[in-house]
Amino acid sequence: MSEELAKKIDGMRRASAEELKDTLPPVLDEIRKHGISGVLGEVPDLLSTIMKKLIEVDAARFISAVPEVSDKFMGILWQGVDALATKSDELTSILDSEELKAVLKKTDGKINVNIEASDSPLTGHFTISQGKLSGGSGLFHFKDMDFRFHGPTEVLLRLLTDDLALGLSNPKLMTDGHPGLAPFVAPVVQEVAKLIKGE
Repeated sequence: MSEELAKKIDGMRRASAEELKDTLPPVLDEIRKHGISGVLGEVPDLLSTIMKKLIEVDAARFISAVPEVSDKFMGILWQGVDALATKSDELTSILDSEELKAVLKKTDGKINVNIEASDSPLTGHFTISQGKLSGGSGLFHFKDMDFRFHGPTEVLLRLLTDDLALGLSNPKLMTDGHPGLAPFVAPVVQEVAKLIKGE
């Protein structure tokens, strides 16, 4: 990671809501350019730091004002989760993701999951298939979706940082989809949250 990017990340941590509008998008672009694996190798809590910063400045209002942050961040988020889950060379010393691998292996077939905020443009998706996890920005088409998490932006971010009171039982967190899929999807989300949090 370059010294310039390190300074930008530090500036992002200290930015006010107004400053973050100018600070966060270029930081996300730089992270994508450098590669999330290398950056996480030096800043293991980067993903949770960005999410907590968004919550701090009122995530729904911020993402509504700067909608490009949704696609940029969700792309980096799921690339980061993939890097953490597969323990790429830069990340082998950070954590062990055997728990995630174990819950992924319990899933039969393929499950497409959407994540959609009710009060901002924040959207994302992930797929559980053949013991693997992949995801990105945007949503699966309704006909291709098997399960959906939706609710306030802050609730979704707190869910993905393992910081949501009552977790998946929180009354503000809504789900759609076949109830039989919940026992497969819920443990995956919980393990992903632990990865993002660095546990």
